[in-house]
Amino acid sequence: MKKILTAGLLAASITLFTPLAVAQAQLSGTPDELRGFLFPQANTVSINGEGELTAYKDLAKISLLVTTDEPSLEQAMAVNQALRLDLIEEFTAAGIAGSDINNSKFSSSPQFGLFGGKPNSFEVTARMEVSVSREEHLQLLAAAADGNKEVEFEQIQFEHSQEEEFEAQVRELALQDVMQQKAYYENNLDLQLKAVNFFHGGIRQMSRAMPMAAVSQEMAVDSVNARGPLALSSAPAAAVAPTFDEVEYQTSITVVFEIIDEN
Repeated sequence: MKKILTAGLLAASITLFTPLAVAQAQLSGTPDELRGFLFPQANTVSINGEGELTAYKDLAKISLLVTTDEPSLEQAMAVNQALRLDLIEEFTAAGIAGSDINNSKFSSSPQFGLFGGKPNSFEVTARMEVSVSREEHLQLLAAAADGNKEVEFEQIQFEHSQEEEFEAQVRELALQDVMQQKAYYENNLDLQLKAVNFFHGGIRQMSRAMPMAAVSQEMAVDSVNARGPLALSSAPAAAVAPTFDEVEYQTSITVVFEIIDEN
């Protein structure tokens, strides 16, 4: 009788606890799927803003090559130095700061005759780098090269002296564009947006191509002394001189906003 009662209690216990074990929830799936189920991602929207500013390159860096050729190395160096000092005096008298004039390179090479042996002369070359911000100073340097056979106008590079300031301004314009769009969508779609991330596209500088040379032909009719067929004459135009150029700053910013549900 005792054994029968014990067996009945065991069967009842199994009957009572089995539904509880079956009712427990079980989750399955990949880690990413489980993460999305337990921590659902917020609704987000990305707004892109653009910024653009135009400026003029106001700084020109010019390289002048000063080359002298004399019977001895000492004479070549002395003449080269004297010529450069004369040029510096002329430049500073015109208003170019002495700190903007630098001698960046110095070299010498012996010049041998037809049959070699002892050099007939020595050639000394020094490079002067001058920074100017006024067009008349640029013309002064060009005139120095034209008026001295020892001076060569080697190259010119234009820069914008307020580059950092303009980069900050164009970045601010792009961000203002984003925030204006954000306010528009919030007001018209009855939304509330909260910034959660952003991506900056970097600053781009777009320079207009600078003309290096232009050649054109002019046709003129000599109607005073011409006898017979009309005389046509053509003459090439002078090369276009380098000038300060435009530079355009461009940037883009993308801001990721979370759509806030007030309910």
